[in-house]
Formats: sequence, structure tokens, C-alpha cells
Amino acid sequence: MMNENSIDTQSVEEFVKIGCELIVEQAKESIEYNERFSLVLSGGRTPKLFFEELIKGYKEKINWSKVDIFWLDERCVPPNHDESNYNLAFKHLISKIDNIGGVYRIKGEMEPEVASKLYEEEIHKYFKKHQVNFFDFILLGMGEDGHVASLFPGSEEVEEKEKLVVCTKKEYNGHKRISLSLELINKSKKLLIINNKSKYNLFFENRDKNYPIHRITDFNLKTLILV
Repeated sequence: MMNENSIDTQSVEEFVKIGCELIVEQAKESIEYNERFSLVLSGGRTPKLFFEELIKGYKEKINWSKVDIFWLDERCVPPNHDESNYNLAFKHLISKIDNIGGVYRIKGEMEPEVASKLYEEEIHKYFKKHQVNFFDFILLGMGEDGHVASLFPGSEEVEEKEKLVVCTKKEYNGHKRISLSLELINKSKKLLIINNKSKYNLFFENRDKNYPIHRITDFNLKTLILV
């Protein structure tokens, strides 16, 4: 699986800076081509580092008025909840930028089935308006158990072929989840961030296990590695 689109880094600082540079590069390319840049964020400690670095070192390098922000997944919690992926991005990125083009959050405070349907409708409308069928950049992490987004090992949501957005049938770590489907993730441009040796081994060396992360295709994929 390792190829010319895999980037090895030797320190957290280099890892985060290269990730931000790739975001800036894709933003410029997408805005030049289609006047918009659709950026899909995820939650967790590592994305938080990216948000902070974007503000510290790259804020002026992106035309934020043409950036539309979406989320890869969300826990079914209110937007001000400590475990909300939206809340994390708002505190460390969105609130520090004056002129973001659009913010399309997953409404985790609603009934999960209703929120997932509403988010899918928003995505459909956005794609139709801008005549696209994929996102320009997904910041994609993976779990120690091989899950990606909120698609967990053994869950039926991994097999969804029609929907752009899925709602988990059961709770994981105390919450139901709403997630982009593998179908949409695989159509879109994405940067997979691998930040430790165990994740590296799982992704590159244990592919016979067929974890959800192994369902991510090489198409439009770059991998940023810190080991």
C-alpha cells in the first residue's frame, strides 16, 4: 500500500506542518478550478494540532471566504459538548477566522436518523450547486481498532453502498454516531494521518484482517506518517 503518495515525517512539528501545507496546496488548486474549497474535518488530538497550526502559520495563505467546512463524523451530542467534533473545530479554528464561506455541521443534538438525513440532504444540495460529487479534502484519521470516521469493525454501516451519510445502529464509547459513508469517502480527496507505529502496522501490514480502514481505496489518497 505504501507508494509515492506516502509521506514519512520524523517529528510532530514536521508532521503537522506538512499536513497544513497540503491543505493550503489543495485549497489553492480547488479555488482556482471551481471557486470553492470543501474541507472535511475530523475530531481528536491530532486534528486539533492541525487546527492550531493552520491559525498560527497558515491563516493568511488560504482564502477562507471560499472555504466550506464539513465534518467527517460526529457524536450525537449538542454542539457545545466537550466530545463534539464541531466544538473542537470551533474553539481552535472556526472562531479564529472572520470570513469562512460556509460551515455545515452535523446536528448531533437532533434524533440521529433525522440529523443524518438532514446532513445528507445538505451535501446533495452543495454538490448539485457546485457541480461536483466529492469533497476536495478530507482530513482522515484512523483508530487503534482499525475504525475510520465512525465506521467500526463489524458494524453494518461499513457495508452501506447507497447513502452518503450513515447513522450507527449502536453506541460506541457512550454515543451514537453520524458518519460519512465509505462510498463518499472513497470518491473524495483525502489525507490519511497515521501518527504511531501500531496504526502504521495495522494499516500497512495487517491487511488480511479487513478492518474498515482497509476499505479506504488508493484513489485520491495521500498518507502522512509519523512513526
